[in-house]
Amino acid sequence: MIDQTMRFFARRRLRRLRALASDPAAAQEQVRASLVRRARDTELGRELRFERVKSYADFCAAVPLGGYAAWAPRLERARAGRADVCWPGQVEAWALSSGTTSGEKYLPVTRDSIRSHQGGGFDALAPHLAEARASVFAGKSLFLGGSMGLRREGRAWVGDNTGIMARRIPRLAQRWRLPRREIASLASWEEKIERASREALHEDVRLLAGTPSWMLLFAERVLREARAVGRPAENLRALWPELQLFLHGGTDFAPYRERFARLAGPGVRCIDTYSASEGGMFAVQDRADAEGMLPLVDRGVFFELVPREDLERAQPTRLRLHEAELGIDYAVVVSTDAGLFGYLLGDLVRLVSRDPLRLVFAGRVAHTLNAFGEHVCGGELERAVQHAAWTLRTRVAEFAVAVQLADADLEVGRHVYYVELEPGAPRVDRERFAAALDERIAAGNEDYATHRSFGLELPRVVFVPSGSFHAWMRERGTWGGQHKVPRVLSPELLASFSPAHEVLHATSHGSA
Repeated sequence: MIDQTMRFFARRRLRRLRALASDPAAAQEQVRASLVRRARDTELGRELRFERVKSYADFCAAVPLGGYAAWAPRLERARAGRADVCWPGQVEAWALSSGTTSGEKYLPVTRDSIRSHQGGGFDALAPHLAEARASVFAGKSLFLGGSMGLRREGRAWVGDNTGIMARRIPRLAQRWRLPRREIASLASWEEKIERASREALHEDVRLLAGTPSWMLLFAERVLREARAVGRPAENLRALWPELQLFLHGGTDFAPYRERFARLAGPGVRCIDTYSASEGGMFAVQDRADAEGMLPLVDRGVFFELVPREDLERAQPTRLRLHEAELGIDYAVVVSTDAGLFGYLLGDLVRLVSRDPLRLVFAGRVAHTLNAFGEHVCGGELERAVQHAAWTLRTRVAEFAVAVQLADADLEVGRHVYYVELEPGAPRVDRERFAAALDERIAAGNEDYATHRSFGLELPRVVFVPSGSFHAWMRERGTWGGQHKVPRVLSPELLASFSPAHEVLHATSHGSA
């Protein structure tokens, strides 16, 4: 009965999402005007003269672009308990970011943004709930996120965004959710995985949600637990026959798709989502046969896009969603009902269709290689490694890339790829792997191709032992939850990645 009721609302909402994505201008203008009006009497609104902001041109003139560092002084005042700093009233909670490419960040969560987050959560489920076969509420949903544990800071809660949102889940709805709060609140990711897998083993799990890399780890663990108790299962569908859906996000799913399909079994739908602690759910994949995600243009977030190459300019080009072009990497800027305005997320997206408008996550700004002027973004690295693995018939678990500058032993600089193959994957020749990924990047990136012809050496591939990246994440204290393996290693990160030093000078490791 619940699934039938939800199906009605999901189908109506899905039609609305597609209509808005086909013509987002009016809805986004309404969101922008509402945000400015509601923040007009805050410290920020008075400082930026929001009472004078009427048009989008006025907005661009009044609101500068800036990332977390630019916002930190204002946010610290609000964290100290001051009201009406960037949004009316006091901040309800502070979400701690995962710090994929930077240090710890405290991001505001207001009553208004919580409602937007909750609406976005329904939007993420809508494409599946609209299907006739959907019956997720007849079983359990397993969410593998950050810690549910929160602490009090004055009148506000502080912790992972997962825990903040979980506090707003009605008690009745908790019966559909796994793992139970006691397990979800565990700080130790290893203990959480172990206990969650044992708990889920005996449940009717129908929905999985989480970051791909950690969900794969969980899937392997629960199948191992099943074998240990005499319930050997070839895949998750054999263990949970009604498993229908995997909601994922936070990273490009392509490198994990084949491995997840093997572990999950046939018939499990995968829905890509794009979300961030700064504003909740931003976009949702609405069709399994169509690339890209529909932006959620009426959920309290006003989007702007800045061409990647404009980021270093004093006055970068700012575009609204309907003004952006297909096939170009844009940095994402958001203004939200949490009180952030002109906030540079550090993410890159690319539009892949216009009617309706759909986008794909193209990587992180900080995951861009540009030591030699080559401008290679994280999405290009992902696709190149995936292409090389497919070409050589092997499977990659994780990888990261660093820059090696010219020195006495190296005439010109190059990129060094640290690649971890899946357990049991065929070992391949590293020079052929390097040639395949090099060819793929050069074919789609003119700057890279130009520098490869002069001033940039062929990449080097170093195969590291199985488990290297997870061990490194443990050492750094970034194992599990919303943390992801950084695709580009800064000199500081490279110095801490011990497998690189152990095998960098090997001459035969990883060769067929």
